[in-house]
Amino acid sequence: MFESMRKSAMRLVLVQAAAGAIAGAVAWLAFGRAAGMAALAGAFIGLLGSLFTVAGLLRVCSGATPGQMLAMLLVGEAAKLVVCAVGFAVCIIVLDLVFLGLLAGFVATMLGYWAGLLPAVLGEGSPPAAPAAN
Repeated sequence: MFESMRKSAMRLVLVQAAAGAIAGAVAWLAFGRAAGMAALAGAFIGLLGSLFTVAGLLRVCSGATPGQMLAMLLVGEAAKLVVCAVGFAVCIIVLDLVFLGLLAGFVATMLGYWAGLLPAVLGEGSPPAAPAAN
C-alpha cells in the first residue's frame, strides 16, 4: 500500500509540474514575458506547497495508525498553506509580479493536483482485495 501511495504522490507532483509549465508557456506566448514569468512563479508556489504535503504523507511509516496518518496529512496541509501564503506575499509585494498570472499558474497546478489524483480515485491506487476465507 505504501509503495502505491509513493508512486501516486510522485505522479501527482509530475502532473502538477507539467500543468504549471504548460500554463507558463501559454501565458508567455499569449500575454508576454511578464505574464509568463508570473504564471511560472504561481505554478512554482503551488508545486512547492504540494511537495510539503507529499513530504508529510511520505513520512508515515508502514505501521502507522489511521490517526497518525491523518495527523501527518494535516501537518503537511498546514505547511502547504504557509508556503503558499508566503510565496504569494513575496511574489506580489517584493517581486511585483502580475497577480492574474500568478493566480493562473497556481490554479493550473491545482487542476494538475486533481488530475494526478484521478488514477487513484478511479481504482488504480486501491489496495488489492483480501483473499476469501475458506
